[in-house]
Amino acid sequence: MIENGERGDETAPSLRTRFFERLHGEWLEILSAILLALATVASAWGAYQAARWSSEEALRFNEATASRVHAAEADDLADAELDIDVEMFLDYLDAQRAGDDAAVQDYEAGLFRDEMRVAMEAWTAANPTDNPEAPGTPFEMPEYVNANREEGRRLEQEAQAKLNTAKEAIHNSDFYVMLTVLFASVLFFAGICTKFKTPWIRVAVLSTGAVLFVATLIITALQPVM
Repeated sequence: MIENGERGDETAPSLRTRFFERLHGEWLEILSAILLALATVASAWGAYQAARWSSEEALRFNEATASRVHAAEADDLADAELDIDVEMFLDYLDAQRAGDDAAVQDYEAGLFRDEMRVAMEAWTAANPTDNPEAPGTPFEMPEYVNANREEGRRLEQEAQAKLNTAKEAIHNSDFYVMLTVLFASVLFFAGICTKFKTPWIRVAVLSTGAVLFVATLIITALQPVM
């Protein structure tokens, strides 16, 4: 009778211990499953954002290349127009020196391009013959503006801006790849924690995964989104 009583007293704590250990294990598995689910979704989101930013990078690089091509074309046209203006101006000076008033009037009336004619009128008004402070040629006048040259500069600036955007997209894509790797590490901790037999090791591994998940999630929330 005494032995049975002692045996009963020993059995009750043992049952309670096993019950709490089982309850602890079940909760640990539930928390592990929740962390696995959250990390899986977050990892997929990170991979999606990395892909979107990578596409943005390619798009902006292509646009920058196209803008640079158009800028080069505009500069080529501006150079060709400058050559024409210089040649016409030299012919105009030759006509003046030769005293060919009819040719001079033809140039002044409309042989020059519109942009060159505006500069010529301003240069003539500056009286370069008698005014030593006047520019030596109309090309030095602020009125001489080549639209294609200005367009080339604008397109070059546009290309540089798009190139900067592409570089930023590269940075964002790479950063999201890193975040995806961190979320994958959370998957590892959440998955392996249930494999250990010692309770405190299981809790420590799961806690490490949870802390890593929260920290990575906060960093992710601060990143730009496509």
